[in-house]
Amino acid sequence: MLMKTIAPASIAQLHHLLDAGQALSATYRGQMSNHLPMAQQALLELGASAARLQAFTEAGEAQLEPRVAARPARIVVERDLGRADSDATWRAHFAARIAELGSGGALREALALLLPGAGAIAFHGVLRTGHAVLAGHEGELAAGLAHWASHFMPLATADASPPLDLLDWLQALATLPRPAYPSGSFITGRMQAWGDSPGFAAIAGRLRHGPDTLRDLALLAARTYAATGNFTVLHLLTAGHAMSVLQPWWPSPELPRGFSIAAAAGLLASGAAPALALDRPPSRPWPALISAACAQDDAHVIKLTHAAWRLGRRWPDPAWRRAVERAIPV
Repeated sequence: MLMKTIAPASIAQLHHLLDAGQALSATYRGQMSNHLPMAQQALLELGASAARLQAFTEAGEAQLEPRVAARPARIVVERDLGRADSDATWRAHFAARIAELGSGGALREALALLLPGAGAIAFHGVLRTGHAVLAGHEGELAAGLAHWASHFMPLATADASPPLDLLDWLQALATLPRPAYPSGSFITGRMQAWGDSPGFAAIAGRLRHGPDTLRDLALLAARTYAATGNFTVLHLLTAGHAMSVLQPWWPSPELPRGFSIAAAAGLLASGAAPALALDRPPSRPWPALISAACAQDDAHVIKLTHAAWRLGRRWPDPAWRRAVERAIPV
């Protein structure tokens, strides 16, 4: 008997859904980022069926909020960076720059401006921009960059010398006293509190950068997430993947220091002890993990699986699969 074939999602279907999604707000319930467009792109690349992508979209849309109509004004960078109410203005700005320079030129220009605040809104500006690049959708790219710009959050740093190797950097970060923040604070608030804390600026920017720095930070996140299941660390892993997607448009070949400084704040905000080795080897193969991820309703699990799978193809290591196993229990 012939098995019925389930049609996979297509890039045309994804673009249709992303077009419709431009009517949705970038945030909901105040400070929470809209994960739908990111998860839609991840599901497509993971091989989800057209029906699954549509069902996930309908369920996700029900939890989101419409964009508030606003007349976009001309951007004044000094005034509008980091203003949550400037999203419409930034969208119009980036859409115009894309129309003038093309996606690549506009992205390169925008990253030079935005990477010093790479941790904006718990890395979701970086994340949405990275997924937009993979989707090849200009409207979504403008939306991702606008989300980043309107929540821009540069963190303090001092002279980055003498540089510290990764282990020494982590040990130096561990000596910093924990700042006060309310129980249940959002990731962004905790990151900002650490960024404002005494001593942070003198240490966070001192990580020695080299050709493998992004890989090392992403693997640190994968191993730490595998050991702890920490929700904040999950964002460090997916942000590492987004930075790898954006790498061709970085202002210089070296990993932008704004990302490693944000990673320092994220690690501290997580409260998790960094893991330099795996807790145990992975036991499930990628096809089983990807299939399980496509059936998930949690956008974070879908995005984690997508990020780890793609990073594993670039930098083979068992940590990527083990991290996904932690997110998808048997």
